[in-house]
Amino acid sequence: MKKDLQKKLARYTAAAAGVVGATTATGQIVFTNLTPDFTSTGNIQYPLSVDNDTVIDFVIYSMDTLVGGTDQYNITGIAPYGTAGNEIGGSAPSGYNYALALNSGNMVDNTINWISSTNTMSFEVDGSFPFNENWNGVIDKYLALRFNAGGSQYYGWARMDVSGDDWTLKSYAYNDSAGVGLHTGDMGNGVTGIEDLDVSELVHFINKANNTVEVIINGNLNDGNIALTSISGQNISVKAITAKVETVDLNGLASGLYMLNVKFNEGSITKKIFVK
Repeated sequence: MKKDLQKKLARYTAAAAGVVGATTATGQIVFTNLTPDFTSTGNIQYPLSVDNDTVIDFVIYSMDTLVGGTDQYNITGIAPYGTAGNEIGGSAPSGYNYALALNSGNMVDNTINWISSTNTMSFEVDGSFPFNENWNGVIDKYLALRFNAGGSQYYGWARMDVSGDDWTLKSYAYNDSAGVGLHTGDMGNGVTGIEDLDVSELVHFINKANNTVEVIINGNLNDGNIALTSISGQNISVKAITAKVETVDLNGLASGLYMLNVKFNEGSITKKIFVK
């Protein structure tokens, strides 16, 4: 069954097209931060131009579908698009292409295994992850990307969260010196890693249906805690942050407005929460 789905995904791999204008080789890291982050909603395709020209280099997509009329499949993938030679860093166990999920500081260059066809990132069946894709339920990992422009190859990365067919694209970058690699998280001008970004860009809040709030921490922030207070300033709860995803339980609270403060050594962010 999975083999049939792999064939269906192959249609996202585009045929080769003409080359684009040459990029000046200055050896600079060209960094793009998406504000706000781009988050998928249902079946969607996102055209990614790593060097921000008019030519699409890759397509990131999500897809949910019924197979055999019973099983619900939720998939996230990435496909090279347009110019011949666009490739994704990945592995191919048992003949299936899985995009690598790199950590911050990994090198992206010709030492990586490069794949010139569609790569699966996350594969969810009926709410579970039956296959060992690298991106199943991860936060702040990096795609390794290699693309052609003006007849030369360039190396880049894209930072994402992925779970099933839900994903968020946060930022991407490339080295504008042809054939020269870069480290994931390298933003140029001596800045490396997402810890150098504003705290408000690294903390996200998700309101859940069970009257809880998920606090998602993206990046290497230190000595964090979450404080819940009433609008009048009364302390309700304080908990230390020990994981990338923390849950704040609002059950049992009287209806009204509350303040949720997330604080680290690097800074803090406060969100207003209304309890019905």
